[in-house]
Amino acid sequence: MIHKHHRPSGAVVFGDLDLAPRGGVVWHDGSVTDHAVQPRAERGRPRAAAAHRPDLSATEQILDAAAQLFVERGFAATSTRAIADRVGIRQASLYYHFPSKEQILKVLLMRTVEPSTRVAAYLDAAPASAVVRLAALISFDTDQLARSAHNLGTLYFLPEIRNDLLEPFRIERARLRDTYAALIAASVEAEVRADLGPAGSAGSESGLDYLVDVVFGLVESVIAIRADRPDEDADALVATILYSCLRVLGHDGAGGRRITEHARELLEARPAESIP
Repeated sequence: MIHKHHRPSGAVVFGDLDLAPRGGVVWHDGSVTDHAVQPRAERGRPRAAAAHRPDLSATEQILDAAAQLFVERGFAATSTRAIADRVGIRQASLYYHFPSKEQILKVLLMRTVEPSTRVAAYLDAAPASAVVRLAALISFDTDQLARSAHNLGTLYFLPEIRNDLLEPFRIERARLRDTYAALIAASVEAEVRADLGPAGSAGSESGLDYLVDVVFGLVESVIAIRADRPDEDADALVATILYSCLRVLGHDGAGGRRITEHARELLEARPAESIP
């Protein structure tokens, strides 16, 4: 069960994730991500070149350019100068917005899990069966990975992911997986559970534990599929992954279609404050 409580300010707390009333997010280490990253006013010298994405604030232009370069070249091979050049600003101007390249990576990674943890908080209290809530989470999580700019999920495979600065991201991703685990345990059909065998002994993995890895892996498989086929139909991909996850858990045919429809309705009914 995911525990929530309310602060006098109106912020909702999900684990160590503080959901501010305006949608801003403060993580357990005090860092702030997503739309809570406030763009800083332009100042100093004029740009070195035309803006890379003039439709975005300077902060968002830096994040967008960094995401593209990290995915294309890798984190280690991307310098802050390269990011600044891509944006069309001087390197010193970049440091006005972010103190380091690692901090940019942290914000980008947090944004890949933040939307799903917010939806998980909503689903925890939603009046629906576990399997419908699981299907809603799978659908949403897969969809946001399928549509993220520059296929940001690719960053999960960077060796730098073990950097101490990125521990908040690793913690939140692990908590998201724990949410999957709880919903899967309550959703798997009895016949499938019997086929998986008894629970593992202390310190060992059971078939159900591996089933969680399989479903979580199916959701994140969208990252590799996008890398191989960047023009893939996102709607069809999300639907196929959800269908596959439900089949693995023993829900197929008309039953699977009903679950999918109810999951869609559940996501459409979520309040505005839970919409990333």
